[in-house]
Amino acid sequence: GARAAPPPRSSRSMTLRRVCFASWSTAATRGFTAWRIPLQQFSSVNVGQPSFETHPHLMQQGELTPGFSAAEYAHRRARLVDTLPPNSVALFAAAAPVHLPNTIIPYPAYRQDADFAYLTGVTQPGVVGMVQVGKTRGESKYTLFVPPKSKHSDVWNGPRISVEAAVGHFASDEAHEIVGDNMANVITSAVASARGGVFLDEGVLRFDDSIRATLGTAAKRPPQAFRPVVHQLRWVKSSAELLAIRKSVNADIEGFKEAMRWSIDGTDEHEVGARHEFVTKRNGAQRLAYPSVVASGPGALVVHYAAMDKLMRDGELLLMDAGCERNGYVSDITRTWPVSGAFTTAQADVYEAVLDAHAACVAAARVGVSLHELHQISVSVLQDGLRNLGVGSPLSKGGNGVTQNIQKFYPHSVGHWLGMDTHDTPTVSTQTPLTAGNAFTIEPGLYFPLDAADVPHSLQGIGVRIEDNLAVNHRGAVEVLSEALPVHRREVEQFLRELRS
Repeated sequence: GARAAPPPRSSRSMTLRRVCFASWSTAATRGFTAWRIPLQQFSSVNVGQPSFETHPHLMQQGELTPGFSAAEYAHRRARLVDTLPPNSVALFAAAAPVHLPNTIIPYPAYRQDADFAYLTGVTQPGVVGMVQVGKTRGESKYTLFVPPKSKHSDVWNGPRISVEAAVGHFASDEAHEIVGDNMANVITSAVASARGGVFLDEGVLRFDDSIRATLGTAAKRPPQAFRPVVHQLRWVKSSAELLAIRKSVNADIEGFKEAMRWSIDGTDEHEVGARHEFVTKRNGAQRLAYPSVVASGPGALVVHYAAMDKLMRDGELLLMDAGCERNGYVSDITRTWPVSGAFTTAQADVYEAVLDAHAACVAAARVGVSLHELHQISVSVLQDGLRNLGVGSPLSKGGNGVTQNIQKFYPHSVGHWLGMDTHDTPTVSTQTPLTAGNAFTIEPGLYFPLDAADVPHSLQGIGVRIEDNLAVNHRGAVEVLSEALPVHRREVEQFLRELRS
């Protein structure tokens, strides 16, 4: 590709820019509702990302990002303010852009840090956010620090957020360009008065390392971690978020149908993955949620199998673990099916053992039960399954065989939180009881190594995982979002026949 020329040197030093209004001193005390410019007054030229005016096929009027209104983002920041102590400051940063190795070429489809995206709706790099909490909620202030205007950057990377757009479109109370010491000076002033503490996402330090010294001298106490605070907010999804996850799951299901249709004898694993990816994007996904696992035969024994370079053969199982990201929310589904369309006896036995654990966990999932408890249920059921399969010796619970060796055949947990990230809100313990608004996975599995002395020969090389995406709706009921993709063995075989007919 073309190589960028060095940016021109400015003949003058850039100065701090603040968006000012007629009565700013009064407006600054009015919290998140102060002096808004209607969203429709800004185009993508100065907003730096899609808006309703430029992308009406993606967004509705009043939305800041597809499916999410500006009011929802303001509500999220208000919840953050309610969570933080009075007279405190929270600092958080956009994700650093990733470049192709040994180049200055940005990696395609920049992905925003989930915490930053959740609070701001900004899907661009180079931005820092700050929320200052006063004595009362009305005294709180939301500030964005944005990259300086640059014609050179506009030519090579396209238009991006400006201070005007930060206030008028993204609803910040104040905005500054990141030039010289501007950001450090503003943050220093905020931190110096933050008697309630500073909550820091350390990504902020990438922008100006002098902030580290500021936090060491001006702060009243050492900074506290910001991510656990926002993870508690993100862990409980709104109705709009649950709908976004459902739409992501639906796009993923369509991709799985295409993969199952084409996963026949002699097909390359990579092709099946590519067909899945294409269909998810045709159904609105922007990217995969993570690198897909398309593992035929003994490849299924590798939990994060990435090679995808084999030809699948009749007589083998295909384990596919794939998800997509659609409008900021992800799906994460796994299915295992026979390439030929029919399970062998040994494959069916292993599959049924995993399906029993899957069904037990889905049945047990409800408000008040934790993912840790669901994992213990999966272990118990899979132990019985291993005994019935003749795996391990001696074959008794509590002995030195099945119980001790369960991790050898089942090396991962039964599930994780789901949302803006595949392994969402990781600081929220899996021992936390489920509550309304949670989304999570259930994914038991069994994997039998080749040449394992304690595994019957007929089972060696078989790997099975079954993963569904679930959510607790706001009525407190658990829904299996991915239930349209069959899991029962006979239904899987029938589904394959229908897809391939």
